[in-house]
Amino acid sequence: MHLLPPVTLYPSISISSMFKFFTTLFILWSFDSSSLLSSALPNSPTLGSRSILRAIKRGADRPSLVVDLNITNFDAVLKETPAAYAIIEFFAHWCPACRNYKPQYEKVARLFNGANAIHPGIILMTRLDCAHKENTKLCRAFSVHYFPVLLWGPPAKLIAGRYDGKKVKSEIKLVEDWESSKLLLNWINTQLKSSYELEDEKFEHDELLQSNVSDSGQVARAIYDVEESTTIAFDIILEHKILVLPL
Repeated sequence: MHLLPPVTLYPSISISSMFKFFTTLFILWSFDSSSLLSSALPNSPTLGSRSILRAIKRGADRPSLVVDLNITNFDAVLKETPAAYAIIEFFAHWCPACRNYKPQYEKVARLFNGANAIHPGIILMTRLDCAHKENTKLCRAFSVHYFPVLLWGPPAKLIAGRYDGKKVKSEIKLVEDWESSKLLLNWINTQLKSSYELEDEKFEHDELLQSNVSDSGQVARAIYDVEESTTIAFDIILEHKILVLPL
């Protein structure tokens, strides 16, 4: 086995020089472990169990992406949407089955609704609370007699038409397989001849990549700091012969 020659340490180095040397090394280490992490994850919470729990709690309090309809905004929301289709979940807030189904519906809405939708402009996911007295007439017009009921159709047809459950050729359809997010998405894929999945994400987390490259000045300053710190460290090593490998 080939062994390296022993390293000789020279003790005749001032304390201030050693301090500068280790400070410089610390700068390099700090840049690697902190600066890069902060630039890659600019909005990440401070590491630690309490911070992680706070982050989870904030995630749990995230507002719903499903659009709430009522007798007042029903026509306007459906008229203004750019989506080609809409789904309306007719529910009652007191209904246990509706409460249990809410997270399943939200999972699908994440794909199509909101500013960060994975597949925007295709389907508008909405819901209408039939337990509110002002919405009763609208729910009856769509022949809703139990909860939840999901109807599918082009927004214009949902505005102009009504569903009585007997129109065979109606463009408004009853969603028959809805009991879970997977079943609902499979039903949607059948209608659209698509292949969407619940695990779909934006390509390579493009928002994170954009945040990393948006500030070219910050990147240039970081590179300069590394080069300067490296130069200082080697100047100290060469000047004071801190490490010498005998020939």
